[in-house]
Amino acid sequence: MDLHLTYKKYVTHQHPFPNDYDGRVVTTLIESRGNKPEFSKTVLYIHGFNDYFFQTHMMEYINANSINFFAIDLRKYGRSLLEGQHPNYCESMREYFPDIDYAVNFIFGQNKDVQFYLMGHSTGGLLATYYAKYGLLRNRLQGLLLNSPFLDFNVPFYVKPFIETVAKYKTSSNVFASIDSLPSLYGESLHKGCLGEWDFDLRYKPITPFPAFFSWILAVRQAQTLIKEAPNLGSLPILLMRSSLTGDSFKKTAVTFESDIVLNVQDMNRIGSKLSDRVEEAIFEGGVHDLVLSKKSIRTKVLETIVHFMQKEL
Repeated sequence: MDLHLTYKKYVTHQHPFPNDYDGRVVTTLIESRGNKPEFSKTVLYIHGFNDYFFQTHMMEYINANSINFFAIDLRKYGRSLLEGQHPNYCESMREYFPDIDYAVNFIFGQNKDVQFYLMGHSTGGLLATYYAKYGLLRNRLQGLLLNSPFLDFNVPFYVKPFIETVAKYKTSSNVFASIDSLPSLYGESLHKGCLGEWDFDLRYKPITPFPAFFSWILAVRQAQTLIKEAPNLGSLPILLMRSSLTGDSFKKTAVTFESDIVLNVQDMNRIGSKLSDRVEEAIFEGGVHDLVLSKKSIRTKVLETIVHFMQKEL
């Protein structure tokens, strides 16, 4: 049975799935209270790693431009993280496909004629692309919006060939083996209790990220590989958004607050530009990894770009 809770700005719909290796599993769909039946377009937002949906300013801006907004906290993330689970853990990115199927069916249950867009940030951008290529309901997509998508690992080129080998070795004796010492600088640069302006829930998005499980690394690598090996998405319109600059994940520099300090923006360009025949690249000077969390002048441009893309005639 779904659990529906009403808040000031949105309603959450928590949906159960069959138990998996961590026990009970749920996903949480967030529905903006600013949505209107007369709006002809809808976007579903998917968060990144060590993340959940809290960017309500994005939701409100999109609603103000006559577009319905939904977001999803995937299983084992954010509002869907249950006691005893391994946070952010998966063994295949396909584990999230039923979460997206549920959200898409919910949206089309409200309006069978809606023009539907999928938007993802970082790992959510990878998942959105993966779903657009292989998901059960992918044919309902009218467009894809990618906010700094995780299309490759931000490591030196000579390390990339060994990512899968190392991860397989680590998981061979313990499927929950993990990297526990991920850098905290990005979280510090965002949270208002440190160096930033955002007040997110540290239970769901801790400053020092949740461990990166090697099983999750294998799942990400598999999805990245399949996306590159499969035919592109043809005529599907894609908005590929990124910062103009890659920064340093481990130490504060002059560009920490105006660059992507999590992923390499050139990887996004190299792989993302080939995802379909209709890729529109938007580069934001001074943008951070989650572009809608950049300083106000930059995030305003990002939000304008998002809305302009969805308001175009198909």
